[in-house]
Amino acid sequence: MRFGIYQGLLLLFKFLQTSAEQCTSETFRINPDKRNVKLRGFTYRIFEKISPRTCFQKCIRRKRCRSYNYNRASLRCEINSNPINVFEGDFQVETGYVYVEVDHYRGDPLYDPCVGNQCARGEVCKSLQNKKFVCISEDNTILNKEPQNVALGKISGQSSLNTMYASERASENAVDGLTNTFSHTLLETTPFWWVDLGNIYNIMRIEIINRSIAGSRLHDLDIAVGPSLDDMSIFTHFKGPGKDGEHLVFQGSRYTDGRFVNLTITNGGEYLQLAEVMVFAYPIY
Repeated sequence: MRFGIYQGLLLLFKFLQTSAEQCTSETFRINPDKRNVKLRGFTYRIFEKISPRTCFQKCIRRKRCRSYNYNRASLRCEINSNPINVFEGDFQVETGYVYVEVDHYRGDPLYDPCVGNQCARGEVCKSLQNKKFVCISEDNTILNKEPQNVALGKISGQSSLNTMYASERASENAVDGLTNTFSHTLLETTPFWWVDLGNIYNIMRIEIINRSIAGSRLHDLDIAVGPSLDDMSIFTHFKGPGKDGEHLVFQGSRYTDGRFVNLTITNGGEYLQLAEVMVFAYPIY
């Protein structure tokens, strides 16, 4: 009985010791940018039961990590891949959380363990005993099951809409799970369509089902992926032209991550019409 009580007190002491740890070491100190809120929709890795300082280190060692959310009570660390411009609407109230941006500390040897590193996005900087460093691939967790269509029913938009046929040609018709409905822009230069997946995902492939009428309108299509609509990278390009009702499948690399998918016809004027867009991806933990 006494041994059980002793074990319980020891665990409680370790918990309080870890949760009370500050990001301090001589002049090393991290001040939260925001308290009692966390950035939503950009978290791509989660670490449990780690200290505030370790959470900071997890983020600053990863080039694509721009900020993190940390909860001192649960010792939960959420690292974020987010665009340069973060708006108030991107935050949600969460008591006990702090939000910290790491860009303030990059390049400062007091905070940055790999000053001047050339690690690429998707790599982690690891310090060696000889004070040198190496860049290794980030250990993203891929679940042992088929990726899911994470675009289904999500918020979407497009460059234009014929108001006479608003409900029949709206952007959400391309993510409603039905192939007999379609989205449709006006005739314009570089028409586009986008979907917000709600969170960052590892995107494995993107599938497009072309409209069953005038399928040749789908051509010179850039398919881009990114953390925001202002920060996109080309996933693939479809030269076309497409065929009526054609089912197109575009396979991506293992670690293509993003929250937004944008489709743009780059050689207009043209209509952009889509029966369905499916984004098959894994959540990032």
